[in-house]
Amino acid sequence: MNKLGLGHELNISQTLELMLSPRMIQMLKILNLSYVELAEEIEQGSEENVMLEIERPDRLLEYLKHISTERVSKKEIAFEELPGIETLADTAETLPDHLLKQLDLEETDERKRKTAESLIGNIDARGYLLNYKEVSGAIKKELKVSQEEIDDALEMIQDFEPEGVGARSLKECLLIQVREHNFESDELEEMLIRAIEDHLDDIAEKNFDKIAKALKIPRDGAVKLAEFIKNNLNPNPGSLFAERLPCVIPSFSIVKEKDGYKVINLERTYGPVLKISPVYEKMLKDPSTDAKSIEFLRDKFEAAKDFLENIAKRHETIEKILNLIIKTQSHYFETGTPQLNPLMQKDMAREFGLHPSTISRAVSNKYIQTPRGIILLKVLCPREVKGLTGKKIQKLIEDILISEDKKHPLTDGEIAEQLKAKGLDLERRTVASYRQKLGFEIASKRVKF
Repeated sequence: MNKLGLGHELNISQTLELMLSPRMIQMLKILNLSYVELAEEIEQGSEENVMLEIERPDRLLEYLKHISTERVSKKEIAFEELPGIETLADTAETLPDHLLKQLDLEETDERKRKTAESLIGNIDARGYLLNYKEVSGAIKKELKVSQEEIDDALEMIQDFEPEGVGARSLKECLLIQVREHNFESDELEEMLIRAIEDHLDDIAEKNFDKIAKALKIPRDGAVKLAEFIKNNLNPNPGSLFAERLPCVIPSFSIVKEKDGYKVINLERTYGPVLKISPVYEKMLKDPSTDAKSIEFLRDKFEAAKDFLENIAKRHETIEKILNLIIKTQSHYFETGTPQLNPLMQKDMAREFGLHPSTISRAVSNKYIQTPRGIILLKVLCPREVKGLTGKKIQKLIEDILISEDKKHPLTDGEIAEQLKAKGLDLERRTVASYRQKLGFEIASKRVKF
């Protein structure tokens, strides 16, 4: 019994050490930031670390602020010098606007949409849905819907970005974000959930011994859990939309070329760039610098290297993921079809040899400028076929089957090929399932002479 307990504690300690080390927390934080937040983090980094200085200021955010306040005609801007942002305009947006845009991408009936719109209208500036009982009562009376329907619409909204939006309490806000994090370790996720559900006050008061005892983990593990919650979860998800500023800034832009689409990393091209300060680096290497200053500068130098490395990893990771997204959703950009192909985050994690939490952070809070407007990266990674309901897909298959050559009926694979030509990429077995639901037999049994 004791041996098992010790092994369990060691396993938890190792998991915490791996996933919640300061370097991992910092890396996930940098990966998770939106464009605006990244620019702010870079600015703050240059102010707090003498070893960091801004080599190039943020051009994109300044440009968008300029056109949103000065009303400059696009003809006055030399767009040939700014490839990738030719179609950008004032990106100021309120939180309700932002949520309603995401609602437009959901396949809902009129009843559910009206319910969701009413809920969105009651979300405050911080992103919370307070007084849920009273709000639900008013919606029931106005729309004649059940509590179950209201709860279902809220569950959908709570899957929108910014993560944590639509929460009815701080605890629920943080729990939503934890569940969206896609931790590879179920144990770690469970510990974070328990820490939030039962020990928020203890975390605020730094009662780490109490948390450690309750969760049966080392004290250092409790400290790491608290640090993760503080540094990676946002208690005010609507804060970015508090003022009408350019807040929805794309990190990438898709440009159509002869041989397909080219992705421009706007962060790399126009975003702020940091470098190691040559003045302080020279001082660090100077033998005449006193020991105390050397120690200070060495610590700042290591922190600066980690910071720059995390930004480089952010670019590398997101670009890799984005190339797969563009390849998977090419029909969506090409044909204007409302359908998005499934692209599971766990599948991407497996393909790239990354933690699911890394994929989750990489696609969170990021926007891409596309031929169809500015879109959330997360929206382009649906868990299932998105943009077409099952009924619409079924109707497409039925139309193909009705119009097929009865002497040479189509196999499920051939039906799948026809659907693909229409921009709908389905597995053969998925087509077979829909065919069976429609009451059609396999091709060999549908032959008619």
